[in-house]
Amino acid sequence: MNSKPVWKIKKIVLPQHADHAGVMWHGAYFNWLEESRINALLEVGISYFELTKKGFDLPLIDSSIKYKYPLFLGEKITVESEFNIDKSPRVNVISKFLNQKKEILTLAEVNLVLINKINFSIIRKRPDFLSEAFIKLNG
Repeated sequence: MNSKPVWKIKKIVLPQHADHAGVMWHGAYFNWLEESRINALLEVGISYFELTKKGFDLPLIDSSIKYKYPLFLGEKITVESEFNIDKSPRVNVISKFLNQKKEILTLAEVNLVLINKINFSIIRKRPDFLSEAFIKLNG
């Protein structure tokens, strides 16, 4: 049985991510989630910049973050993301923020939808190049 691919980025909580108490600010999580998605796309051959130049976009339509434990200044974190993509226009991504002991500190779920940037309409039939990339992301 094939396991689902997990897309990873490694991060360090820097001063720009943290509040005065040295705890990662809640808004910084979204930057890391976006970076994780864009890097995963790049790994399967899709440059997000090129995607937008072709008239497409993948905006966030909803999100949920469960902050189990705080992330502290200087902490090394791995963001592991799994893509759940089917025939619907929705792209679901579930991400885990793990410390070096592989403990889950934060769980996040975001949903995106492929749109035409010109008229902001949802694209239900994906272009072949994107369908192929999504198959690689999804496993």
